[in-house]
Amino acid sequence: MPDPDHISMSLKGSFGYLDPEYFRTLQLTNKSDVYSFGVVLLEVLCARPPIVNSKQREEINLAEWGMFWQKEGQLEKIIDPLLVGHINQNSLRKFGEITEKCLKPQGADRPNMLDVCWDLEYALQLQQTPTHREAHEDSTTTAASTDLTLPPMQNLSYNMFPDDDYSDSTAFAVFSQLRVNDSR
Repeated sequence: MPDPDHISMSLKGSFGYLDPEYFRTLQLTNKSDVYSFGVVLLEVLCARPPIVNSKQREEINLAEWGMFWQKEGQLEKIIDPLLVGHINQNSLRKFGEITEKCLKPQGADRPNMLDVCWDLEYALQLQQTPTHREAHEDSTTTAASTDLTLPPMQNLSYNMFPDDDYSDSTAFAVFSQLRVNDSR
């Protein structure tokens, strides 16, 4: 049993994933996890770790680097080269918006994980929607952009989202119906 008279004031967590608000206050919240998840979203999109050694200072921290390009409206410049040409631009735009919300500096401004999951499902639906292109447009991102398939989600635990706004049974009821390959 922890000693109530001894409280550790040291930072806990991996650098690069740390919520800036936690860094200032040493108080973890559910929104601290949302921030860390935003970093993970960028890791997946960009295929790089959250912190790298770089001579370009702006590239060291993935969250800062990603948000710079998101705010410029050019997130596609830093995505994994293996994904180029396979991402529906509307899906990428929505994915960037989700990530930006997760990485807000103030926890109160971030969504809860349930909202993040709903938004990610919508981004997946956008990915699976063929892009209509006019005959005169560049054909580098045709319907082939919908070929990116993800494995079905399995073992989604009802206590995965311990947010006071939602009961465990509600989250379970909602996400037990989630089917990635044939989204709503």
